[in-house]
Amino acid sequence: MADRTKLDLDPEVERRTLQLAGMDDDVLITGPSGSGKSALAQWIHAQSARRGKRFVVQNCGAIPKGLEESTLFGHERGAFTHAHQAADGIVRAADGGTLFLDEIGELPLAVQVKLLTLLQEHSYRRVGSVDDLHASFRLIAATNRDLLELCNQGRFREDLYHRINVLPIALRPLRDAPERAMRIATEIVKTSTMSPERAAHVLSAVQRLARHLAAWPGNIRELGTFVKRCQLDEVKDAERWILAEWARRRTSESAERLTAFTPSVSPSLADRKRYAGMIHELAGRGARPKAAVSRKGSLELASRLLDVYPEPLSLDEVQAVLGARDRRTLDGNVDLLERHGLIEKIAHGIVALWPPATSAVFGRHQGVWRPAGSGEILSLASGDRVRIELTSKCAGTLGVLLVTHGSGGSQVPTVLVEGKELLASKPTALEIELDDVGGIEQFLLHVGPSARRGGSLVEPMLDEAIMPDSAALERGRRMVLDQWGEGWLAEHLVFHMQGK
Repeated sequence: MADRTKLDLDPEVERRTLQLAGMDDDVLITGPSGSGKSALAQWIHAQSARRGKRFVVQNCGAIPKGLEESTLFGHERGAFTHAHQAADGIVRAADGGTLFLDEIGELPLAVQVKLLTLLQEHSYRRVGSVDDLHASFRLIAATNRDLLELCNQGRFREDLYHRINVLPIALRPLRDAPERAMRIATEIVKTSTMSPERAAHVLSAVQRLARHLAAWPGNIRELGTFVKRCQLDEVKDAERWILAEWARRRTSESAERLTAFTPSVSPSLADRKRYAGMIHELAGRGARPKAAVSRKGSLELASRLLDVYPEPLSLDEVQAVLGARDRRTLDGNVDLLERHGLIEKIAHGIVALWPPATSAVFGRHQGVWRPAGSGEILSLASGDRVRIELTSKCAGTLGVLLVTHGSGGSQVPTVLVEGKELLASKPTALEIELDDVGGIEQFLLHVGPSARRGGSLVEPMLDEAIMPDSAALERGRRMVLDQWGEGWLAEHLVFHMQGK
């Protein structure tokens, strides 16, 4: 019998399922991975007139390549290499009962033709045989793919699609039914051995997570895994783990991708001049060393460091660039630049410490500010506060622009900070409270004076059409550059959920 936990259906889907359970036509169940298609197919069989017969399951995506026809229809002895004896296929096993073909879209076209013939004529041939065999069964097919789109691509036969799409049932992803997620979680918790106190914490976590914009990409299967994990780990740790999983996940459900942006640099001429100015200013503060006082030498050193960034520049090259006559003068220059955070000494020379500013975003967790890890996007609710910390290695001005990416692709820019003075090497912290408009918040930090900003696109880490794609995010970045001109640019993204 199917797990009743996985049959918590929408009222309309439940009504339709009850109607077709008593019929004998073929059924096509569509829905994302983990949405309960297999459990629903088993329940339909249990309610049908064939319930006393076998329910045969075959995942078409799990059949070894080249053995699809043999697996379905069987083969004669010697029909192919290693066919040392004859074998019946799953069609013979399902005769009189129900055949459940999961992921039917994975069947090769040649096998689809023979399946169509079987459904229409109720006859088939084993591989290597000329004799017709007969079979009568009810087919329930399932897929998490768009079969009609596969037809358009020539990867699924349209005649077979119309033949199996007699009684279609579509299961929604769990993220579209937060109340269903709560009901399923409640049933899972009831069958567990966890204490009532922990069960309450788990259900509270599920309620929070169900409001997430990218909730439960693995649907019921993932929800069950999360509840089980809460039996082993602290609920807060399990919640943090699954949020990190969602932030990194990629899927084929949407062609659009959220492309994250990392603060980086493209060493332009403006970058070199700015970096050279920092070197020149430091070198001119004392009587020694004097080799880096030359503006020309400072610019050339900055250029060479940024040309090879992030590779090291050898000390011999540094000495030649600065025109230092002795090692003592060279060492003095290098020590000075290292003490002020412009370079770092390594075994084979020096490397530039660039960009000229660094930033981090923090979310509050149990009363403590916790920084977002690499590749992590915080998930916060309206009324929560975001903390951004920035340290600049040079004096300048700070501008902060918030771009909210709402539903329908709307983008709303808001200037949070403008013209704030920055002191060299002095940390600056900002706290922003999220309003009642949910979406993806794009925090953009601009450090002037004018210099060409840099940025590099990294591998997509998030998905779903509800997320802004890379073009939308780039429009947000252009907004901040249009507002304050060119400069070093950093960015942080935050999931903003409405309500606590």
